[in-house]
Amino acid sequence: MLRLIGVRLAVAVATLVGVSLLIFIGVAALPGDAAQAVLGRDATPARVIALRHQYGLDRSIVTQYVDWFTGVLKGDLGRSLTTDVPVSQLIGDKLRNSALLTACAVLLLVPLSVTLGVLSALWRERWFDYGVAAITLTFLSTPEFVVGTVLIVVFAFGLDLLPGASILNSSAPFLGQLDVVILPVMTLVLVAVAQATRMIRATMIEVLRQDYVATAILRGVPRRRVLFRHALPNAFDATAQILALTVGWLVSGVIVTETLFQFPGVGSAFAGAVSARDLPTVQAMALIVTAVFVVANLFAELWIVLLNPRLRRSAR
Repeated sequence: MLRLIGVRLAVAVATLVGVSLLIFIGVAALPGDAAQAVLGRDATPARVIALRHQYGLDRSIVTQYVDWFTGVLKGDLGRSLTTDVPVSQLIGDKLRNSALLTACAVLLLVPLSVTLGVLSALWRERWFDYGVAAITLTFLSTPEFVVGTVLIVVFAFGLDLLPGASILNSSAPFLGQLDVVILPVMTLVLVAVAQATRMIRATMIEVLRQDYVATAILRGVPRRRVLFRHALPNAFDATAQILALTVGWLVSGVIVTETLFQFPGVGSAFAGAVSARDLPTVQAMALIVTAVFVVANLFAELWIVLLNPRLRRSAR
């Protein structure tokens, strides 16, 4: 088990290193001069050259990457080009807000998607299954910003029940401002649940078609016991992976949703940093989003190994 966990950790670390290189190259390849974009068109050539030298933008791309990644390993994400403050300080509160928003979405996502997916598989080709399939397909084919816009029109302008902009008061506790996060959470959950439900349904149907399930039913084992003792435990492997992928998707979907609702999180900060060509901030936030995705999948793989006796025996 320890060896298997070590291999999974090594793969996760190698993935992060490779992704960090791709992120750095992709951000550095953005068109235009970052120093010129930060200083504006009226900046003198001397000021542009001085800013490029101050932040090391005049060095080779290899040297810049090595310095940046070495700093990341030490916990130093660099300094913002636009504000000249540490990136970690600049995005600290925004990371917390995005984490709370994502946590609220996950708390609703997991029970809803598992329940709907399992019930749709048990009652497949019935009215409940058809209804869930139609609703989930609708949300799957609709982009997040369209879902969010419709929610704003209905609940903010039409019914006047919730605020259309999710502007948090940093001096007030988060739990006291839940009304401003309801619409962003609904946007994330509706699309994510649709995706996870359809995959869990397909996984559950495949498990229910296995010979050992049919054999247990023919032997007179109660269907409830067949479901909870045989079918569900064997479906948990794929379900854990599906939920991990969905959580990773949530982290990337947060960017669009936060920008739409003006939520003070990583998404809106990321969009602002890209438009301002604040390269250190863009690189840091892209790496953090990727790290969350990789860590979520790592935990899902380890969870699958712990749940599956065959994998534990093969590890030994």
